Amino acid sequence: MKRLTKRVLLIGWDAADWKILHPLIETGLMPVLKQMLEIGVSGKLSTLEPIISPILWNSIATGKRADKHGILGFIEPSPDGKGARPVSSTSRKAKALWNILSQSGMRSGVVNWYASHPAEPINGTIITNRFASVVGPQVEEIPLDHRAVHPPELLEMAKKFRVHPHDLSAEQMLPFFPGKKPEDRSDLRPGMLAKILAECATTHNVATHLAEQDDWDLLAVYYDAIDHACHGFIEYYPPAMSHVSAEDAAIYAGVVPGIYQFHDMMLGRLLDLVGPETTVILISDHGFHCDHLRPEVAEHSRVPLDKFGAKMNPVAWHRPQGIFAAAGKALKRDELVHGAGLLDIAPTIMALLGLPPGADMDGRVLTQILVEPTEVETIPSYEPLHPEDGMHRDLSIEEGDPWAARQALEQLAALGYIEMPDADNPKKEAEESIWERDSNLAQVYFASGRPKESLEIIEKMLSERDQPHLRIRAGLCLLALGRSAEAEPIVAQVVAEHPEQSAPRLILGRILLSMDRLDEAFALLEPLKEEQSTIPIFQSALGLIYLRRNLLEDAEAAFRRAIERDDDSVEAHDGLGIVLRRSGRYEDAVYEHMRAAALQHLRPQTHVNLGIALANSRQFDWAIRAFSVAAEMAPSHPLPHRWLAMIYRRVKKDMAKAREHQRLFTQLSRGANKTAESGAAVASR
Repeated sequence: MKRLTKRVLLIGWDAADWKILHPLIETGLMPVLKQMLEIGVSGKLSTLEPIISPILWNSIATGKRADKHGILGFIEPSPDGKGARPVSSTSRKAKALWNILSQSGMRSGVVNWYASHPAEPINGTIITNRFASVVGPQVEEIPLDHRAVHPPELLEMAKKFRVHPHDLSAEQMLPFFPGKKPEDRSDLRPGMLAKILAECATTHNVATHLAEQDDWDLLAVYYDAIDHACHGFIEYYPPAMSHVSAEDAAIYAGVVPGIYQFHDMMLGRLLDLVGPETTVILISDHGFHCDHLRPEVAEHSRVPLDKFGAKMNPVAWHRPQGIFAAAGKALKRDELVHGAGLLDIAPTIMALLGLPPGADMDGRVLTQILVEPTEVETIPSYEPLHPEDGMHRDLSIEEGDPWAARQALEQLAALGYIEMPDADNPKKEAEESIWERDSNLAQVYFASGRPKESLEIIEKMLSERDQPHLRIRAGLCLLALGRSAEAEPIVAQVVAEHPEQSAPRLILGRILLSMDRLDEAFALLEPLKEEQSTIPIFQSALGLIYLRRNLLEDAEAAFRRAIERDDDSVEAHDGLGIVLRRSGRYEDAVYEHMRAAALQHLRPQTHVNLGIALANSRQFDWAIRAFSVAAEMAPSHPLPHRWLAMIYRRVKKDMAKAREHQRLFTQLSRGANKTAESGAAVASR
């Protein structure tokens, strides 16, 4: 393939969100990013489930889902099985961009990338995600781990890049408190912010040092300060949440905007250093709720509550749309990108650097952003062993100072991402890390259209711990497999045990809807309409019931209420598209389905719905394309082939293709019926 750029700078801003960025850009507070958008391309970047940073950033780096790359959470069992440690590069079983570039004779610089420790011996430089941690949660000093730097001879020089929170002066902290300064010396929040800023500055020091060099093809830099600052201070972001005092709102309202502005300044410095010959890609792995969609918070705490009223994992704050912005001579100017996802980043970077992506990557090249039409070539895989790839293959490799690893675990616990492992019970530590891995893998399977594999894991987990949320997940898997009759008693039991909770009722309503028990579903969900008016998914569920009853006006109103609450609701846009199609407003239906596909490209049913709307509006070539995309995404889904057979037979008069798709439809329909008839062990519990 033809190389399209001299080099690529990939910048990750964890949790950056357009909902916060756009107001800052419009008021002139982020001039660098504004200019980048004017000369490049931008759009929303859909995330993956589960929305957990180490999983997502490794999917970005590999172009593969977590079941392929092997990073499945924040912690993992220690090599000896006697405890747990932070997830590490030794557990990644797929090659990242820097491994592929290394074996291809190119050089990379990697700074602070999640789960990059211990540093891999690639052709280039790696400063791992352990490097920036200078102090732990109790402000105890963390020594520099020697395995945080490659090549080893950079270790001594790298020490000067580390910034201690105590190095930050009061004047340097003032821009983050534009309203009222914190004066209570017992308040720990300013110290927390200082730690976030010190680690961010440490990362940036390394990034600018490497950017000044002219010997790299890829420089990948990951900043986690926005995510950490949002977890600590998003409750004060205007309008402050209801539990926030007026005094705290006055002091801390400017922290999140200040962090964003700080990142704009750092972006400007990097752009100055890399020059116009570099293609720059700026992304986030997910967004962050900053408005009425922020989760309910437990009284006198900043811990969100889950559907059972218990403390929820901090990922509840995460929004499924991240940011994508890119600029460079090979890219279009001032254009919006639709349908981009995390998995598309790695293959797109490879295409820019003239390397064919691996056919085993789950993403695709974003050819729509390129100036020149590009025919994408692929090779089967980059995974075979190569002496220059730098991959760690000895899983028992010593990762460095075990005390430093313990400090890293404490930091994750302080952020709320994990429960602090019990050092006095290493066996339990290992078991909990395996439990987390299994839970996340089940989510990966379900979110990628593999409910059977997901159910197998959940059944195993249920045999060990009978938990309500696992029963709900089992019910969702059975529903996806067409086994609603088995799903109903499982979820109904959770509803009976937790009548005060809305989410289990929502799932049960969906199950009843799939069984055409519309009155029961409506009776279950309609009372939730006002109670859960702030949650779009409840309005979308009601919209589906109205749709099945052919109450099109009520359905349209419900879907529009959902969109009013969250314009990024994929389910609402898709459902509204169906309503509009049934009402004969085909062009409007096409628009809504395209909105849904742009928000979440990897959703086969949306492409089916889009194809039907296009066919109804007599845009048959585009309909064929939509159905073909759906068939490629969901090879076991019969419906796309039914429509393709119909179009090729009646419109295109291509009988050979019509017969082939009819054959596939018949074959897949039989397989779907067999799946629906099979039993499940979980139903007997």
